[in-house]
Amino acid sequence: MSETEAWNQGSHEWVERIRSGMGGRVHAHDASLYELLPPPRGLTVDAGCGEGRVSRELAQRGYDVVGFDASEVLVGKAREAHPEGRYEVASIDALPLGDGAAQLAVCVNVLPHVRELEPAARELARVLAPGGQLLVGTIHPVSQVGTYDEETGELRVRGYFDRDLHPVELGEHHVHHQHRTIEDQLRTFLAAGFALADLREVPGHDRAVPLYLDLLFART
Repeated sequence: MSETEAWNQGSHEWVERIRSGMGGRVHAHDASLYELLPPPRGLTVDAGCGEGRVSRELAQRGYDVVGFDASEVLVGKAREAHPEGRYEVASIDALPLGDGAAQLAVCVNVLPHVRELEPAARELARVLAPGGQLLVGTIHPVSQVGTYDEETGELRVRGYFDRDLHPVELGEHHVHHQHRTIEDQLRTFLAAGFALADLREVPGHDRAVPLYLDLLFART
């Protein structure tokens, strides 16, 4: 089963999980993302929009947003929840937009599911106008390969430099996270034509270890 098919099959499970807030983790991450979010200007692309949560929030904040996702079932869920919104089926490395069409792209909790980051980074650079911005919110790589003992305060990290796929349960199926270091991600986006404008490492509820990594890039 392909990754997209797994998302289609597990869409109900994912919608339930994401709309419940995943135990508050999603909403805690939102605060960091929206601190970095530039003001509305031109078209905004939500790349890997899933069931449309971020697109809906951006629309409420006054952004002219279009969401894209490779899963036709999740796009359908987004349209159901936000009939006045714009949602289309498209892969992150093949967006149906002209060169320089957007001023802002957001990509929230998507990159771990992208097997080949370079084509996705180049495509995001292509659809952004010079001076446009890209906001990436992703799992912190230390969180992905580390375990934290709350009693002792000890963080154990194994295989930080192993670029392995990690299965993630989704209903009766699995999707995968592709592990990358912070260096992997920064070098890929810099090589694609971006400059790093800001960065946040977002801690978990106990504020002891990083859970998310947020990156704001500017298109050069």
